Amino acid sequence: MALDAVNDRWSLHIVRALAFGASRYTEILRAVGAPRDVLAARLRKLAESGIIQARTTENSKAAGYELTQKGKDLGQVILVLKRWGDTYSEDDVPTVDFIHEVCGQVFVAEVRCRACGKPIRSGELSFDQEPPAC
Repeated sequence: MALDAVNDRWSLHIVRALAFGASRYTEILRAVGAPRDVLAARLRKLAESGIIQARTTENSKAAGYELTQKGKDLGQVILVLKRWGDTYSEDDVPTVDFIHEVCGQVFVAEVRCRACGKPIRSGELSFDQEPPAC
């Protein structure tokens, strides 16, 4: 289900653009670079999936788009992908640091165990039950 929500070339770019302040169609178009017809179709798909919603003005006119809570939670996935990209990018590719506004320090996304607080590493997880057959 999770991969089906963003299994195309543009959806995560749209979520990222909205998370970083774009809201109007033209702002999203500029940030993402998708063809107009593709962008319109992806916006509809993300709205149908409950990841984004249209914002309306007082007179019920469309004023742009915003992330729903489901979309904001997907933004956390993008932060983890950013960390992976920063780790494995070429040396000449510039990175962008995010500052945690609460403490003022550089933020680095990390997946941790809720119970013990330790970072999760590859090979440290197992299934509690049999995974479904493909």
